[in-house]
Amino acid sequence: MLGNKNWLVACAGAAGPALEGGVTKMGMMAGPGAIDRVSVNPETGLFSIHTIENLPPRGICGSGVIDLAAALFVSGMIDIRGKFVPEACKGRLREKDGLKHFVLVPADASEQGNDLSISQADIDSLIRSKAAMYTILETISSYVGISLSELSTFYVAGTFGSLINPRSAITIGMMPDLPEGTYRSIGNSSLEGASMILKDCRLMDEIDAIRNSITYIELNVNQDFMNRFSAARFIPHTNLLLFPSVDSVALV
Repeated sequence: MLGNKNWLVACAGAAGPALEGGVTKMGMMAGPGAIDRVSVNPETGLFSIHTIENLPPRGICGSGVIDLAAALFVSGMIDIRGKFVPEACKGRLREKDGLKHFVLVPADASEQGNDLSISQADIDSLIRSKAAMYTILETISSYVGISLSELSTFYVAGTFGSLINPRSAITIGMMPDLPEGTYRSIGNSSLEGASMILKDCRLMDEIDAIRNSITYIELNVNQDFMNRFSAARFIPHTNLLLFPSVDSVALV
């Protein structure tokens, strides 16, 4: 949704859930044991992970997937197309069922005794998902005649929004290259809204007023969306001028 106190424009698109289970087989909801943060030392190639409640890793949630993709990119382990670079991945790259897999957590360090890995097919799916998310933002801002750089505040909702690292999302071209202070997490906004209504039924009038001020864009029939989507299927984007802060060996 884009707007201010006078007008709102909205459209529908998947965010966190698309990453938690739909992108990678090791994906899971943001619960105990989920890898929610990943970082890498670009010089040594050593990865650091953090799990929710500091439990042995069971899988990876949406914020972890974004961190992992960004880490692979900045370290040169994937290129601008999202393809693995074998010489950079070294011993972490293995082949399973005809697909290349990057092992993030070896079997002996995971809760269930299985490698936690992301495949080339997973990375390809992630790029499609991130391209769709960024294209939605481009399309909705274009619709109202502003550039993404003009946004003063960018709210990110849900558990996904609470955990996401804006720098990682910017690095892979999922969210616009804005100052990190522009991004604000607001947690579970749906639950908070329901709680507010239960406490004060007079807010129903405000809900009606907000609903009536929204213009909805249907993306399925929007040709501009499809054209922009193709350009966004690279890391961070085919137009690098849109992401001036992204610096990676993969761009060299």
